[in-house]
Amino acid sequence: MKKKLILFNTLLVVLALLLMFGLGILVTRNEHYVQAEEKIREITRIYANNYSTDADFTKKVSEDIRLTVVDATGRVIADSEQVDLSTLENHITREEIVAALNDRPTTVTRQSDTMDAQMMYYAEKVPVGDSYVFIRVAIPVDSVNSYIYKTVVPMLFIMLLALSCSVCAGVFLSNSLLKPLDTIRVSLSQIGRGSYSQIPPTTDDEDINRMLSAINDISVRLQDSMLMARGEKEKLDYILNHISDGIVVTDKALQVVLTNRRAESIFGVKESVGRTVKVLTANQAFLDAMQDCAEKQDGSIFQLNQGSEWYLCTVHRTENDLLIAVLTDITATKDGEKVRLEFFANASHELKTPLTTIKGFNDMITLEAKDGNLQTYAGRIDREVTRMLALIDDMLNLSQLETAPAPAQTDVSLSEVAAEVVDNLKGLAESRHVTVAIHADEPSAVSVLAAREHMYELIKNLTENAIRYNNEGGHVDITLTRSRGDTVLTVSDNGIGIDAEHQGRIFERFYRVDKSRSRATGGTGLGLAIVKHICELYGAEISIRSKLGAGTTITVVFGK
Repeated sequence: MKKKLILFNTLLVVLALLLMFGLGILVTRNEHYVQAEEKIREITRIYANNYSTDADFTKKVSEDIRLTVVDATGRVIADSEQVDLSTLENHITREEIVAALNDRPTTVTRQSDTMDAQMMYYAEKVPVGDSYVFIRVAIPVDSVNSYIYKTVVPMLFIMLLALSCSVCAGVFLSNSLLKPLDTIRVSLSQIGRGSYSQIPPTTDDEDINRMLSAINDISVRLQDSMLMARGEKEKLDYILNHISDGIVVTDKALQVVLTNRRAESIFGVKESVGRTVKVLTANQAFLDAMQDCAEKQDGSIFQLNQGSEWYLCTVHRTENDLLIAVLTDITATKDGEKVRLEFFANASHELKTPLTTIKGFNDMITLEAKDGNLQTYAGRIDREVTRMLALIDDMLNLSQLETAPAPAQTDVSLSEVAAEVVDNLKGLAESRHVTVAIHADEPSAVSVLAAREHMYELIKNLTENAIRYNNEGGHVDITLTRSRGDTVLTVSDNGIGIDAEHQGRIFERFYRVDKSRSRATGGTGLGLAIVKHICELYGAEISIRSKLGAGTTITVVFGK
């Protein structure tokens, strides 16, 4: 700022001096031209008043003056310059001669070929007998300009002297004006470093003093704000570094902005701030979730496996376009779930063997017993054992779905699977007087890429439920269609229906809308849970539409 102020002041002074210098020369030049014109008129009158035909008339002339006598015809008859008069041109058309002839004498400036110089001319008409002559005087213009040239050097010296004084004054003035501002700069720098001292407003300028007072007030508030912000940041850092969840914050370009200690421990990477999120992990699920959130602003929740540990990862985007990933340790939960699943599978398997044995012995008792009461008891035992075996089979199926790796998938015709299911459930349908019909588009077109046993379990459970919870003489429709590239399976019935309050929970394990009816029909309470799990396994969407007393429709949509 100081340099700019000095430069501006110098340029302003230079422009002012140049303007003054130019105007001074112009005024001086005009003044000396006026004086020269008055001088040449005065000299011409003197020579005109003293004109004589004496041969020495034009010889007694000063060296810086040229005297010329021209007759009425324009012929030069005498000249103070020693030239051959016969070689001179006729002067009758010269401007000064014409002006004198018309009794309006005037000064004229032009280039003289004879003198080879710029000359100022003036002529007057002088009567001589019956005729007249013209007395013309000429002086060189250089004599007028010489004085002007002499004044240039002093004026330049004065201008340089004034310019030097101006620069010195500008430096002094800028120092005096900017010194308080420099003090302000130092003070603000101190605030940035955490220390501050007020600037006493003791300058000679009242305006600067008021400005310094205002800056002091602002600086105090700024320092208080910075201290408060620093305190809040320390609190936030403490909280972030002592919570059990890992936190990763990035910008839209997926450059890491913040990580807490837990996140650094999870990924085993420190000093990741300012680097791409890929330095944290090569897990594609995590990177894809962050990329989708950055591009589509869609948050996501998924499970992240990092070594032997599992984390529930939640990714979302803030209003200021920051991406936040929160990682919650669920390793203990996953381990407990694994133990429970293994226990569930093992217990189911161990229970099935004695129940099968009980059923076999009970069948033998039924065949050999002659007592009617014993026959009744054996029948009831058989029904309960059969129901328990069905329950264990469903439990084993569900356990396999949850623990088994991704199944081998083939192109499965749902029409063929549906036909097999209807054939296997024919006895159950006849016992309840329920008709089952299949409505399918072209069988080869209604197919999905899946494991055949999973599709069988899905259609079987839906159809079996539709038969069991139907009215006597009801009907069940299995519809298979293609819609916009998706395969759609619909199982509908005109049975008892489901009240709206229960529809959100029917896919839970062992949830029963009517427990007494479920036991009477032989249901296990796991059929729809198996259906739900199969749909999740293949990314299918399942929905229910039902009305109490008017039947139920369950739709499964397999994507492209």
